[in-house]
Amino acid sequence: MHPYGGYNRRMEQVVLASASPRRSEILKQIGIPFIVCPADIEEIFSGRQGNFESQCSSLAMRKIEAVLGNRKVRECRWFLGADTVVLKGRRIYGKPRDRDEARRFIAELSGGEHRVVTGIALYDRGRNLFDRAGDTAAVRFAPMSEKEIDWYIDTGEWQGAAGGYRIQERAALFIESIRGNYSTVMGLPIRAIYDILRQNTYPFTGIKSSVG
Repeated sequence: MHPYGGYNRRMEQVVLASASPRRSEILKQIGIPFIVCPADIEEIFSGRQGNFESQCSSLAMRKIEAVLGNRKVRECRWFLGADTVVLKGRRIYGKPRDRDEARRFIAELSGGEHRVVTGIALYDRGRNLFDRAGDTAAVRFAPMSEKEIDWYIDTGEWQGAAGGYRIQERAALFIESIRGNYSTVMGLPIRAIYDILRQNTYPFTGIKSSVG
């Protein structure tokens, strides 16, 4: 039998090439079995407007490539990577380097709308095939006072978070509206994940797909 044969009989484990607890939470929410194998790569964006979904998904693919040789996952077939960036005007907001940068991020996002772009990549080792996708949502922050900004930064939620905030935690106190998929802002767009998996014949137990 082919080493990756028989996958239509049950849900298969996915390797998540990310240490993000939010992304793990989303996979748990939708019932996809997974193991975490974090990738350590430098996240650099070119700043070209209109191409951030592609850039994010390319970084997601690089994260997968960085873990493929890990002995922990050498028997695994499915690999999933993701990367998120926050944009406002021409400014790119990745993960803050320190408290001062995090405070500057929140002050600039306060009282306006910004975009959150998440790119994803899927690798099927059985077919030696990569696929990529992305999604964008718009988030509006309420105006925040200096004291509110300082209080939020003191929570430490900014650490390791694109844009310096986590919408599923205390940052939600300052969110006026979201246009688009909430899970995209969290860092793993659920609909895009489902689409890319089913289009690549991942076996969703009990779901009949029109694809493939």
